[in-house]
Parts: sequence; structure tokens; C-alpha cells
Amino acid sequence: MADKRVDAWIPEELKQYLAERAERENRGMNGLLADLIRQEQAREQGSIIEQQSLPIIREIVSSELRQQLAGVRRQLREEIVSEVTDEVKDTSLKHANRLAGLIVRTARDSAIARRLLYVVLAKAYGPDFALKAYEDAREKAGQELAKRPAREKAEDEA
Repeated sequence: MADKRVDAWIPEELKQYLAERAERENRGMNGLLADLIRQEQAREQGSIIEQQSLPIIREIVSSELRQQLAGVRRQLREEIVSEVTDEVKDTSLKHANRLAGLIVRTARDSAIARRLLYVVLAKAYGPDFALKAYEDAREKAGQELAKRPAREKAEDEA
């Protein structure tokens, strides 16, 4: 590319600066001035490119932040679910153990009461009456238990 002449009026102190710098760098003022203009051109083009690419960079960063935030939320949700599940399991196990203990105690106490009642009835009215009373009570209890689900079902439907 051919060199072109540029005539421009600049303040005296700027011309003095160019002359001193050219002398320090052992260069001509034309080469120095051309380099300064090239640097300004590169800076300006960089600013334009920066302005054009800034929205794209912003969108990339925003997208990456959204993905990371979604991952953190997912991980946090999994940890909370895990903690709650573990706590529910522990509580359920404690309640199940307590319920099993109560059922065993109830069954044992009912067996003791049945035997004691049989003994009292046998002593007061004789063993035949006690056996008859036991069989009658057992039969009626079975009938009541058989009726209970039908009664509960009717109550649920009402």
C-alpha cells in the first residue's frame, strides 16, 4: 500500500512529544505517528468487537450460571429428600417397634386374663361351666370381629 501524506494541525506540545519520542526510539516521526494511529485503530476495533461480543459472553455466562444453579438445586433437593427419608424411616421403625411391643404385651396380658378368668369361673361354677363360658365368649368375639369390617365399610360409604 502506498504512503499518503496527511497535513494536520496539532498543538505544539503534541508535536514536541512526537519529536522527543522519535528521537528516544531512534525512529522517524512518520513511522512513530503511523504506529500510534495503528494502535488507536486496534484499540477502537477492539472496543467495537468487545461491544458486539459482550451480549454473547453475557448470555454464555448467564446460561452457565443457570445450569450450575439448577445442579445445585437438584443436589440440595436430593440431600433434603435423603435426610427426610432417613428420618421418616427411623421414626417409622421406632413406632413399629413400640407398636409391636404393645401388641405382644396386649396378647400376653389377654392370655393371662383368660387363664385367670377360667380359673375363677372353674372354682366358682365348675370346670364344665368355665369351658362352656370360654367357648361361648370365643365364638361371640369371632362373630364381632367378622362383622367389624362390614360395619366399617358401611360407615365409610355413608
